[in-house]
Amino acid sequence: MVTDGRLTTKSADGSELDLSGAAAFDYSEFFDDMLESERLQVSREEMTWLQTYRPPEGPVDVVLNLSCGVQTTPHLMLTQVAIFQALGVDFVATAGRQYCCGRIYQRFGKPELGDRMASKAIDRFASWAPSTNVQCCGSCLIEFDFHVSKQREAKGSAPFDVVHITRYLLDRLVELGDAAPWKTTVPRRVLLHAEGAEVHPTKVEARDAVIGTMARIPGVEYLGLIANPSLGQPCATRTPGGPSVLNDLTPAQYRQVQDELEAQARAAGADAIVTHHHMCHREWAKFGSDRLPVIHYQQLLAEALGVAVPDRFQMLWRLGDPDRIMEQARPYWSSWGIEEPEARRLVNKFFVPEYAEAVQRCPCEGNCVEAVIGTGGAAATDASTLNLEPRFELPMHPGGTA
Repeated sequence: MVTDGRLTTKSADGSELDLSGAAAFDYSEFFDDMLESERLQVSREEMTWLQTYRPPEGPVDVVLNLSCGVQTTPHLMLTQVAIFQALGVDFVATAGRQYCCGRIYQRFGKPELGDRMASKAIDRFASWAPSTNVQCCGSCLIEFDFHVSKQREAKGSAPFDVVHITRYLLDRLVELGDAAPWKTTVPRRVLLHAEGAEVHPTKVEARDAVIGTMARIPGVEYLGLIANPSLGQPCATRTPGGPSVLNDLTPAQYRQVQDELEAQARAAGADAIVTHHHMCHREWAKFGSDRLPVIHYQQLLAEALGVAVPDRFQMLWRLGDPDRIMEQARPYWSSWGIEEPEARRLVNKFFVPEYAEAVQRCPCEGNCVEAVIGTGGAAATDASTLNLEPRFELPMHPGGTA
């Protein structure tokens, strides 16, 4: 019998979530927030994934579900698509509300709505007749694997296997072996942020797969796990879908968190913190600096494969000035028909924290894309092709236009 392991009430740091606000939770705002953030950071022309379902033109081997939450860091969506292309995967990518697992409804006591949302998404995935459904979100993995396993138990078969992207990427690299299309060495000594069994058993599997993948990336040296700062884990929340527990820091507290992380890195001999979940990356990246960058492990993989995508979230975050953020992100939000007053509202909503004055700015006031483009030596090379003078311009992913 399939065990229902979905109903965890743990936050990312293993503490119990506060579910008292379930009745007042605004589900529409929850989904709209993610879409709005995405449209500040990626243009309509760059979007190669499906957010509105349309009948497939033919079958594919893999449906890559980028998820809902990753829309707040869409450079990772671009990165994941680029990696799958580089690794020769026959796939289609999906994201957003129509492909949601319904987890947020489960968490707030509306399981029927969550199950119905997951069922519709599974039907959409199945229309491509894939052998594998790759999930980029841990919650999506838990939900979709449960529903597909129930189908297999009831009918003797299921439309596809469900795997997490961390496991799929490692397995694909193992399968390719010496034929993996490495393009460059990535010289990084890293500490990893990753949860474990205190949150959910699947977190252990994902963590192990990330460590295994980094062991295969030329030049990357894994040094161990990084401990949470004393003020709290950046990606932990008090409520499902809520802000980080470190969202309301003072400037002094913000610097304290950075100092503690940098002390750990010095002691270990690390030059970067690595994350593997999109929400974790978004929140930990807010504490990154030139001294200790925060990098998603798939950015390391993408660089080694020659398909690096700049971390636009960090670029915008570190600009600090709403006027400058507005201008640098203009190619993105304007492509969606967003007007300036609305764009300004969104910039202040997503990129101007209470502790803004403490966020380390680029020393050249924005013309140092290599500091946050993602990784090591190849990042600087990539930055040199972006023509960032006389003013800083956010780079577009290949295929888009700035």
